[in-house]
Amino acid sequence: MLEDWVLAFDTWVRANAAWAAPVTFAIAFLESFPVVSIVVPSTALLLGIGALIGTDMLAPGPVLLACIAGGILGDAAGYWLARAIGPYAVRRRLPNSCRRAYAWSVVVFRRWGWWAVFIGRFLGPMRAVTPLAAGVTGMRNKAFQSANVLSAVIWAPLMLMPGSIGGWLAKQLGQDPDPVAIGATLGAAVLLYLGWQKLQPRLVSLVKARLAASLRG
Repeated sequence: MLEDWVLAFDTWVRANAAWAAPVTFAIAFLESFPVVSIVVPSTALLLGIGALIGTDMLAPGPVLLACIAGGILGDAAGYWLARAIGPYAVRRRLPNSCRRAYAWSVVVFRRWGWWAVFIGRFLGPMRAVTPLAAGVTGMRNKAFQSANVLSAVIWAPLMLMPGSIGGWLAKQLGQDPDPVAIGATLGAAVLLYLGWQKLQPRLVSLVKARLAASLRG
């Protein structure tokens, strides 16, 4: 079901390239807005847009800027919302699946502040609640926005890059590719994917362990 939805989206973007930047902005906004990122397949959609960039069907500049802007405003909106409604309303409205990550994020924010905002964008469990935790802990707007902007500038190209590389490789192979080249490309892609799948949990565990050790200290 999800694969069909993503394929239909990819087909639509191909036929409406002029809308690529506004659509990318909306996807990045939803990916960064608290809790919504859990139910919207934003990562898969951004990978698809990246693939279209890699095949030269979309101009990279406007799409990248739109992705950065959407990420910044998505987190900023969540932060301002939390500041407006307060911690009690935030906790009461959070889905059960987010409450543990939210509670942990609040503790981290009270100790780490700026770095918690920056790192939180790159960690799946924290990304869904990072702006809320920053808002309810009373983090100053200037500090939050500086971490928000800097992390989005790094995060956006990282989200688009894997799809762009895949699209570029597909373009290099052409319409009648060499079977050996296909095998080598697929093999390299599988190795990269398996390596990332093995490395990602270790990176997340390492960050959490360092944060927990700092909090205990």
